[in-house]
Amino acid sequence: MRQKAPRPRTRRRRGLLAAAVLVALCATLLPAAVAAASSSPSPTPEPSPATTVTCALSLSTVVFGETVAVSGAVTPAVAGQEVAVVLAGAPMATALTDASGAYSVAFTPRRSGDVVARLVADGTQSEARHLAVEPKVTVTHGTPTPFLSLRYVVRVEPSTYGGTITAAVVHRGARVATVKAAVRGGKAVLQVPLRGVDKFVVTLSLPAADGLGARTLESTVRAKAARVATGSSGRRVRGLLTALSRLNIRVPYVGTTFNSQCADAVMAFQKAYRLPRTYVFDGDDWRRLDGAKPVKPRYSGPSAHIEVDKGRQILMVVKNGAVHGLIAVSTGATGNTPEGSFHIQQKHPYTTSGYGGILFRTMGFVGNFAIHGYTPVPPYPASHGCIREPLWVAAWVYDRSFVGERVYVSH
Repeated sequence: MRQKAPRPRTRRRRGLLAAAVLVALCATLLPAAVAAASSSPSPTPEPSPATTVTCALSLSTVVFGETVAVSGAVTPAVAGQEVAVVLAGAPMATALTDASGAYSVAFTPRRSGDVVARLVADGTQSEARHLAVEPKVTVTHGTPTPFLSLRYVVRVEPSTYGGTITAAVVHRGARVATVKAAVRGGKAVLQVPLRGVDKFVVTLSLPAADGLGARTLESTVRAKAARVATGSSGRRVRGLLTALSRLNIRVPYVGTTFNSQCADAVMAFQKAYRLPRTYVFDGDDWRRLDGAKPVKPRYSGPSAHIEVDKGRQILMVVKNGAVHGLIAVSTGATGNTPEGSFHIQQKHPYTTSGYGGILFRTMGFVGNFAIHGYTPVPPYPASHGCIREPLWVAAWVYDRSFVGERVYVSH
């Protein structure tokens, strides 16, 4: 008969074996766990906030001598931090922050450039803000006179500015002149032509130079017209005679006194431009003179010739195909001055007439008909058939003409 082993002892042995295995496993794994725990990273601390500086300008463009304010804030906010304001790399001013980190300071810039605010303690700086500094400009001028130049004196600060000023002159909506002058020692003088009457707009442009920005100023002036007649005087007379001379109308001189010879020149203008023949220069005459172009000859050749227009009662001395001088004349009262193409046949300093009187600087062109100086020379046809010239201008025509020169007489 088989005998069975007792069961309680076997269970005890198995329990002891399992406990021994567990102890050995713990002894193996515990040091590795402890080592792993000791090598894991510590929690990362929160970073300190970055320092920033802001910068704002009260004005982005100023005129030389004006003040600009700079303001901003430093964060984190700490009272008493020193902030330096720098323009184009040069320190301008400093300020201290208040408890909120804000700062403010003003300075007077002498040039254009970028402005930054810099924290003195660590060099942190703001974004750059551009500041434009324009030159200070003072403009003076005299009294505007029609058809004369107006003297502009332009003073500039600082005196180190060395740009060239451009003056653009606009009259009746069109640019009529451009003049330039360099600034030296803080000053420039421009002679601005006013070739017309009434309103002119003069735009003065100063370019950027010597660390300063560009600047433009506009000046409006009025060259007022007035009645001019024999006995008048002043700059307005000079302006009138200057303008007539530019149109190649022969004037006795360019001055400030208006005499009877000047009145003859006015008559030549009034005849040539088909205005009332009054010897007096007034409103309609000034308006017609404003923008008037020189009269062109009717005939293209030869390059040197004389033209007499019986309809307008004028004589033109033509040289190189253009009117060299225009004068008022008086032809035959009955219309008997011959028309056509002729030549100067003879010249005489003085001749006499069968009708009486001395004929000055006579140039015969056909038969007994001649061009000569005489008095009077009225605004209408009044001679016996010759072409009368004012005495003061007859020698000028005579000296510029030659025997054989072509003479055209037309209506």
